[in-house]
Amino acid sequence: MKIDELSYTDFVSLIKEENRPPGGKKTIREFLKNSFMDKNSKILEVGCTNGFTSLEIARLLNCKVWGVDLHKPSIDNAKSRVKSEKVNFIVADALNLPFRDNFFNMVVCSNATSFMKEKGKAIKEYFRVTKPWGFVATCPMYYIKRPPKELVKEVSNIIGIPIDVKTKEEWISLFKKNGFEIYFMKNYLFDYSSKENINKLVQETVNKPSIGPLPKDVRENIAFRWKRTLSVFNKNLSYVGYSVILLRKREEIEETELFTSISA
Repeated sequence: MKIDELSYTDFVSLIKEENRPPGGKKTIREFLKNSFMDKNSKILEVGCTNGFTSLEIARLLNCKVWGVDLHKPSIDNAKSRVKSEKVNFIVADALNLPFRDNFFNMVVCSNATSFMKEKGKAIKEYFRVTKPWGFVATCPMYYIKRPPKELVKEVSNIIGIPIDVKTKEEWISLFKKNGFEIYFMKNYLFDYSSKENINKLVQETVNKPSIGPLPKDVRENIAFRWKRTLSVFNKNLSYVGYSVILLRKREEIEETELFTSISA
């Protein structure tokens, strides 16, 4: 097995990386508590990879969840994790979702849209399958400081696609252009992780039951690639912010709010 020849998607599937949304479980809680989802809700996750967010939502709400991803090995990983949760994982394309119109109470896409070339087309699909007055939950990442070109190139090479350096304002404009109301938004900065924390996570990865039995040279190559990847991502995130955003599918035009407020 030549670890350095694997695509990024195949590599993170091999190591069963959790691939939480930006902000991790805190972001998932923000999505659920501010959208008022409950056990009767039907929720779709787009770009579910190994299934962490879909399973977390199902466990918190005991509701029906569908997770879709283009990468079959990731979907296979996700399926293997399902126990009593009401989750169905499907290989599917975000640009052509296999669901009828107005089906879901909420579509969760986290930061997955960032990696799609046809972002507008994907957002139109989210809109189509969301029920009237339902939500799309997203947490796009964007640069708050201009990063060095060399760093952007390095990140692009690691993930295998060019980085689209969008601002928060560009994301908001894209969502509004495709018919959504910005119902809730909260902005965050990333913590900078220490070398010790990166090393600890790398060690946890190579000690996973699925990795431990592999030959020593393979495990060493996994550790080398994962440490380098995390170190580059860590450096990149010092230039990056993200926003937890709930987009609502409105059925009527609303008059502009005039007398807004701020926290005292």
